[in-house]
Amino acid sequence: MKLKISILLTILFSISLTTFGQKETVKPKTETKTTETKTSAETKTTGNKTAAAKMPTVGEILAKYVQAIGGKQANEKIKSRVAKGTVEIIPMGIKGTFENYSAAPNKSMAKVTLAGIGDLVEGFDGTTAWSINPIQGNRDKQGEELAQAKLNNDFNRETNLAKLYPKLELKGIEKVSESDAYVLVGTPDNNLPSDIFYFDTKSGLLVRQDTTAISPEGKMSGKTFLEDYREVDGVKVPFKTRTVLPQFELITTFTEVKNNVAVESSKFVKPKA
Repeated sequence: MKLKISILLTILFSISLTTFGQKETVKPKTETKTTETKTSAETKTTGNKTAAAKMPTVGEILAKYVQAIGGKQANEKIKSRVAKGTVEIIPMGIKGTFENYSAAPNKSMAKVTLAGIGDLVEGFDGTTAWSINPIQGNRDKQGEELAQAKLNNDFNRETNLAKLYPKLELKGIEKVSESDAYVLVGTPDNNLPSDIFYFDTKSGLLVRQDTTAISPEGKMSGKTFLEDYREVDGVKVPFKTRTVLPQFELITTFTEVKNNVAVESSKFVKPKA
């Protein structure tokens, strides 16, 4: 999250929509199944009595998450970040690298270089969201796509979820891998698709996010699993993410993360054609 993986995912979502043939619109799933034994409240059985265990509030879940990643103060001390790493698309065997630059309050630039495809670059300068790649060319984002770019590019997104998603609902508990996770459905403004967040009930960390990316070719839903959390300058970030799409699985691995480094503002401005 903190590394703005959503920027990278938008790039790859767009590529998949065009290159791998996903043309139809996929509606986001806002209803989430819970396990049979856990619904709106956990239950505990003692003898012949079944006592309902109180579920946490949305605010409590978000507060635990912020604390788990290092706390609000530590997160908001970071004003810029540069990250680099590798990407792999399975089962096609396509591999590549990426670099991601971001700065408070809402600027970013991400470049993905894929073997056999080339460079895919996306940026947001605080007002204009732009994209350059061999498939779609050089363009500015408009409408819902621009609104989603603004939503995804809040530098302090992790500590601002309640502000970014005015409607947040706790839908229950679901398994993510072998652990239980609280399921929160977040609905932003501007009629954008809802995002679904899964927070580990024990650690408080975000372990999965279901997102519907918007592109000129349509919409595509994907499930992203956040793994290998590591501490960098007092803040925990997921160094590995796995995104499951209809056609393939995208694995992103961070190899270098640097905070509070100088990033020229020109980095976020769309290059002239």
